[in-house]
Amino acid sequence: RVEVPNPDWLLKHEMYVDADIKVNLGMKLAVPEEAILDSGTRQMVFVKTGAGKYEPREVKMGARAQGYREVVSGLAEGEEVVTSGNFLIDSESKLKSATQNMGSGHKHGEEKK
Repeated sequence: RVEVPNPDWLLKHEMYVDADIKVNLGMKLAVPEEAILDSGTRQMVFVKTGAGKYEPREVKMGARAQGYREVVSGLAEGEEVVTSGNFLIDSESKLKSATQNMGSGHKHGEEKK
C-alpha cells in the first residue's frame, strides 16, 4: 500500500495502477538478462575466452533492474559475456560433450566387459 497525492481526483477508490519504484542500488556488476541461461537450479553465462571461443561459467545472481541482473559471484568486471545466440552455443557444447563421451567408451559392435 502506498499513499499518493490525488489533487485532481484522477485516482478512484480500489483502482489498480502500474508503478515504477526507483531505488539507487549503487554501482554493481551486472549483465543483461538475456545473457543468463537459467536451468531452474543454477544460472550460467558464456564468457568469451578468445577469438570464437567461449566457456560456460556458473554465476550467482542478485537484484534485477531495468533488464539487467546483478552478478554476485562467478564473473569479473571486464569479462565479455554472450548476450545473443547463447542457446546455440549451449546446444553445441552439449552436442560436442555427448559425441566425445560416445567415443571414449567401447567400439560399436564390441561387447562391454
